[in-house]
Amino acid sequence: MIKKSLATAVALFISTSAMAANGVQQTVDAPAQNINQVLEMTDTQTRIQQLSYMAQDQNQSIENRTGALQELAAYPSQNALVAVARGLKDKDPEVREASVIGSEPYQLEHRWALVSPLLKDSDTMVRHTATSNLIRDFNALDEQQKAQIEPPVKELISFLETQESEKYQLLFADVLRWHNEWDKAETVYLELIKTHQKEPQVWLSYADNFRAQKKDQQAVDVLDRGLKHVPDNAALHYSKSLTLVRLEDKSAAANEIEVAAKLAKDNSYYWYLNGVLQEELDIDKSTKSFEKAYLISGSPEQLYAVCDIYVRYGNEKTDECLVELSKVAPGYVIDQLKEKRVAPSS
Repeated sequence: MIKKSLATAVALFISTSAMAANGVQQTVDAPAQNINQVLEMTDTQTRIQQLSYMAQDQNQSIENRTGALQELAAYPSQNALVAVARGLKDKDPEVREASVIGSEPYQLEHRWALVSPLLKDSDTMVRHTATSNLIRDFNALDEQQKAQIEPPVKELISFLETQESEKYQLLFADVLRWHNEWDKAETVYLELIKTHQKEPQVWLSYADNFRAQKKDQQAVDVLDRGLKHVPDNAALHYSKSLTLVRLEDKSAAANEIEVAAKLAKDNSYYWYLNGVLQEELDIDKSTKSFEKAYLISGSPEQLYAVCDIYVRYGNEKTDECLVELSKVAPGYVIDQLKEKRVAPSS
């Protein structure tokens, strides 16, 4: 329910003249001059605002705009989604392609609506990037969507199998995996591992090839091998956590997602998941994780998660949270939360 209200809000933001490019720029007091300045900023909210601003600023160089759009993939938020949605319609193909990359963290229903028109883009690399973005959710597509994506998938596979670089070979294996061609994908992953053991994404993708076949223990084994080579990689710990959840080892899963969240520092989704997994083990740690996720992203979904944990455990800040949530959520959502409310603990 909250997610749908977010989508509606974004649609309104994009269509209203109040959010025209100049209007967005006015919200940034001291706009950065290049992407490196933004990446050096320590405050996450400021960084998101600056990246969103830079991505939409027609006066910026293409390099800065595309860099900002790609970086926004790490900061899913309302501001980021508005910038990405605009970029997908930009006249410059490099900006459109970067916007596809920036759309990666959002739910399939939103990404399909935004990205699928680019499956027929006039630019070949934009088509390939759009196809790569959507094919990863191939099994979640309906029959009509599968039929729509099949021609660009064949085009993409034909292109990738002729490329020799690690980047393209990894994508080749991934596309085969997403397309349920697991044996072919494994052959490519095994070749990549021989020469790229320090590349986290190779291990992540190879593990996902097992997860796609419901071979979760084999996926954990692959991730453990990868962690021996790159122990401080947040994404590997995150992937292991999700796999352990499927194996119903919740305590180990909670430990892994906590490591991932601390390593990534300002990934709101990792902190949100840490809140979910820690709830049964440590309610104080869970609550603080939900709060941190919201402080990073400012998203309605994560504010809802904070209020939800507050009402169910009698947190003294419950009323304050519900007042804030009522500014972005329908009344019935607030009423449902109030029905869960328990008295504050003494």
